[in-house]
Amino acid sequence: MKKSLLVTLEFPPQAGGVATYYYNVCKNLPAEKITVMAPNQPNCEKFDEKQKFAIIRDKILEDLLKTSTLTSRLLQMGLIRMMGKIIKLHNIELIQVGQILPLGTLAYLYSRRHHIPYIVYTHGFDILLPQQFTRKKILIKKIIDGAKAVVANSHFTKDELVKLGADADKIIVVHPCPNINNDEVSEWKIGEINEDYGLKNKKIILTVGRLVARKGHDLIIKALPAVIAKIPNLIYLIIGTGPYQKELEKLVNQQGLRDYVKFLGYITDNELPAFYQVCDVFAMPSRQIGPDVEGFGIAYLEANLFSKPVIGGKSGGVGEAVINGKTGLLINPNRVEEATEALIKLLTDSAYAERLGLQGMERVIEEFDWASQTEKIKEVLA
Repeated sequence: MKKSLLVTLEFPPQAGGVATYYYNVCKNLPAEKITVMAPNQPNCEKFDEKQKFAIIRDKILEDLLKTSTLTSRLLQMGLIRMMGKIIKLHNIELIQVGQILPLGTLAYLYSRRHHIPYIVYTHGFDILLPQQFTRKKILIKKIIDGAKAVVANSHFTKDELVKLGADADKIIVVHPCPNINNDEVSEWKIGEINEDYGLKNKKIILTVGRLVARKGHDLIIKALPAVIAKIPNLIYLIIGTGPYQKELEKLVNQQGLRDYVKFLGYITDNELPAFYQVCDVFAMPSRQIGPDVEGFGIAYLEANLFSKPVIGGKSGGVGEAVINGKTGLLINPNRVEEATEALIKLLTDSAYAERLGLQGMERVIEEFDWASQTEKIKEVLA
């Protein structure tokens, strides 16, 4: 296997699905075969010293994280120079690129000059967003054409790449996998959160994700009055933070739902399993808003892992994470009545909900583990 350098703007301890994705890829590669170049982050020293593979924190990447542009010639030259030093020092034979823009530009330029191959990762939104700009669209096509391989997080993302003119044969799909412990949650912990959040004898809807418009929290909130009319002991828990929170809180107040909706904010990875365990339904009817789209949706698999039925939106790559009628229900993410119907069905038909949840758990265990997914990347690195 070739020794490779992953250059990325997102890596733990930074939170987020993309950062976690790259961390799990690296954990499942031989430690001596992977080096990571990532931005400085708060508490990164403590995180880095626990890892078996090498992590190099770079100030230029930290600056780039703030600007997300390579328009500065000095910034571009500085990054290429730093990459070159690391490549020589660590005997790197292949570059892995975490962000097609702007970092794919560096790999493309470095590869042309030094003849070192590179692969690039894509997640859906990073392909759709630049297509609004002709110059960026052309640049992405050049980066893809020059790559040894392109890793897509879903078949949806792969299809978008092919629409751009990418060679389908060089695209490999590596799905995200749950990175959460589904061992039995202690009764004490369940009792604690039931007490803290008033969940005893409640039917619980849960959403976990950033508070942004495309996640569809608002659709669930709008559906609640009709659901509550049939299921009065209902509560909706929203885990996550983000710029859409004030809009959602305003909507809750307008609907008179303050007693039924709780914004829990950030919940640690250690606490999250208990919330999946106590909920009855996981709902995240994601929608596409312009180029902003759900490339896959790891939270659906996390909920399934706890044998919970899920509700997803018919958009992006969600249909690969949620199998309609088997592991959950897919609805039109712009139709409140479909959300209402799905919620009532899963909250009142316990046998049906249990069947979907168990089938979801079986599918996740059988198909979504990082060791097997990373084997696809190892083949490219061979």
